[in-house]
Parts: sequence; C-alpha cells; structure tokens
Amino acid sequence: MKLKEKFNNLMDQDFRIAEKRKLVFIIPLVIVVVAAIMMIVFRFTLGSAFNLGTDFTGGYSVDVKLGNKLTESNKQVYFDQIEEVFQSVTGDNGKTYKIDISGAMQLQGSGDTASIRVKYAQINGVSENEMSTYVNPAIVTALENKVLNKVPNVVIDGKVITATYDEVINADGDNSPFADLCAALIKALPGINESTNAGITATESSITINPENKKQVIITSSTDVTNSANVSRAIVSAMNLPDKYSGSVSGGDMVGATVSTELLFTAILAVSLALIFMLCYIGLRFQLSSGLACIIALFHDLIIMFAAMAIFHVEINSTFIAALITILGYSINNSIIIFDRVRENMRSIYAKNMTPEQVANKSIKDTLLRSINTTITTLIMIAMVAIIGVSDIRIFAIPIIIGLLAGTYSSICIAPSLWALFQRVGKNRANFNLPPVDKNKQKQKGPKQSQASA
Repeated sequence: MKLKEKFNNLMDQDFRIAEKRKLVFIIPLVIVVVAAIMMIVFRFTLGSAFNLGTDFTGGYSVDVKLGNKLTESNKQVYFDQIEEVFQSVTGDNGKTYKIDISGAMQLQGSGDTASIRVKYAQINGVSENEMSTYVNPAIVTALENKVLNKVPNVVIDGKVITATYDEVINADGDNSPFADLCAALIKALPGINESTNAGITATESSITINPENKKQVIITSSTDVTNSANVSRAIVSAMNLPDKYSGSVSGGDMVGATVSTELLFTAILAVSLALIFMLCYIGLRFQLSSGLACIIALFHDLIIMFAAMAIFHVEINSTFIAALITILGYSINNSIIIFDRVRENMRSIYAKNMTPEQVANKSIKDTLLRSINTTITTLIMIAMVAIIGVSDIRIFAIPIIIGLLAGTYSSICIAPSLWALFQRVGKNRANFNLPPVDKNKQKQKGPKQSQASA
C-alpha cells in the first residue's frame, strides 16, 4: 500500500514540464551532438558514418540449401558455423578476410526447400575484382566444407551423452565415418572442456554405437557432464560428419544498389505523405499550432532513432524503415491523446485565467499515467521479442524500442511545450490571460544597442 501511495503522490505532482522547455529541448540536442561525433569517428575508423545494410549499399548474397536437415532446433548451430566461416575465410591469394554478418542471415523456405540466405557487403579496401575472384569463391568452398555435414541431435544425461543422427553411422573398417568421428571428438575434447567447463573425460573405448539404434553414438564419461546449451553446441560442432550430398551452396551473386534507391525514395514519399495528412487532420480537429507541434515532435522521433543507430552503429536496412513508420503511428497517437485533453481544458471556464504553460501542464498531468502504462506494456512485449527473437526480428525490435522511448518523451514533453510556446505569438494570445506586449520596450532596444556599438 505504501508503494501505491507513493506512486499516486508522484502522479499528483505538477512537474511544470512546459515551463522547463529549455531543458526539454536541450536533452535531444545533446543526443544529436553525441551522434554527430560518433558518426565522424566511425567515418574515419570504419569508412562509413552509418552501418548501412546491403539493402542500401549493395553487396553479395549466398544461399546455403539444407532441405529437411534445417530445423528450428539446430538452426543456431548452422548460424554459428556460417558466422565462423565468414570470420576466417581465406582466399586463394593467401589473404584472410573477416566479414561481419551478424543479423544478416535469413531462414527461407521449409521442408525440402529450407535454406539460409546470407547477405554481406563489399569489404572496405577490397576491390570488386578481388571480391569476385578470391573472396566469394573461397566463401562458397569454406561453407561446403564446414556446413554441409551430418549434424547430430545431442542429449546429455549425467555421465552419458547420446548423439542421434538421421542416418545409420557405419562402424565397419578403420576408415568408416564412425572412426573419423571418434578421432575428431577426442581431439576436440580438451578445447570443449576448456571453453565450456563440460567435464567430459571420454576415450575412444567409451565412444560406441548403440546396438539397438545404429543411428545413435553413445559417449560415456567418468564424471557428470555439464548440461548446457553451450556444451551441447560444442559437442555438436565436434561430432559433425562431412556430407557433400546433404545440400548445396550457391552464391556470390551481387545485390545491386538500385534496389536501395527505390526503397529509400518510397520510404521518404510514404513518410512525407503521412506527415502532411497528419498535419491536416490535427489542424482541422484541434488547432494548426497543435498540428505543427505534433509534426515537429515526430521529426524529433525520427532524428533520435537515426542518432541512436549512429551511436551504437546498428545496421540500417529495410526493417529499420518499417520501424520508423511504425513509430510514427505510435507517437502521433500519444500526442493526439494529450491535445484532446488540451482542447477540453481550453473549454474550461478557468482557461482565461491560466497561462498556456499551465494548460499544457494540466493536460500532461491528466494523461501521464495513461501514457506511461501504454509505453511500459508495449516495451515489455518488444523487449521479449528482442531477447528471444531471431536476429532478423531483433534488428527490427531494437529501433522500435528506441522509437518508443523517443515517442513517449516527445509526446509528453516536446509537443505540449511547443504548443504552449506557439500560444504566446500572434492571435493565440487572446485565448489566455497574458500581459500585452510592451512595444515601447522593444523600441528602446534599438538605441541602446546603437549606443553600445558606438
């Protein structure tokens, strides 16, 4: 009860946000300045102020076709393998290239047609000829050698590790897949134990095929094995068996930048039309000053989203454009709720005795709890998507979270403060109990300034 009372008392406070408009406007300005500094740093260190994806810069794509082998349960294993290949690919010219593809992998199709598409940009300082002659062929070859393998499903139960394959593992002859598997696993065990604290102490004699199910390999340890996702993933990686017939890799195809130009033009056109229609609607529904305040607040949201992407160097691609448009709709809804309350307060008999700032503050106070509750519930859902979602969804969720925070701030602080400022100019002054403008005082500024300059 005490906590509830404290919260209610906090909501009853008059924060006088509209009077503090200088501070309200300075906070986003500081963020923009920090973003500008980071953009300059990234421009000289990484070659680009923004981390633009292949949708904007063009680049290359590779398709890893795996068919039925690719499932929800093992997709992360394939993602890790593909990322490892791109981080250490070596061309025929002897150079090693590190290509960052985090968030650039997409699952496509299902069943027999399931595949992973990887998009990557041209490496800084590497010519297009070098990419097509050395880098792209090396990527395809490395993916074939690393990814097109038989991947087991690993279950850890105390001292026993069971690895189940889709096909029978032949145990006849020294050159059988089982013999190769034993040698690879024993060689990898020290590294697995060191990186994951797995505690596996198996030898070749304790690695056997299950006589009742020849698709299963049983590893028996003398101590309990740590049962975790990292340990399972490390064991799966060590127990992969080469299988050139399990799929194919095709790619190195160029993704043209002309797509990005069309996408950018369409996005700008869509946002511009949306802002124009919003301004018309709010101007007719409330006041023109309310519409202008809302549109400026929306520009604030867009700028802050771009600033945050620049500061944290998050990749900007087509999903970011979708996030921008989503936030426009969310933020304008919050602002309209506040201006609806402004209109109601303006109709009050007490409005004549109030300043624009007092009307704005009262309207903010009346809708503050609703705005906070809406933002928190939405943030919880988006945060869960960002935490447990796949990389593609996470790229969409991060700018949404930034936009939600920016939109809430602009709706509560910036839009009402701008509206109050607009009420102090022109004919809007007649709606409030404001002192008349002292024209004589303004005229006196001229001679004083001229005397000072003399």
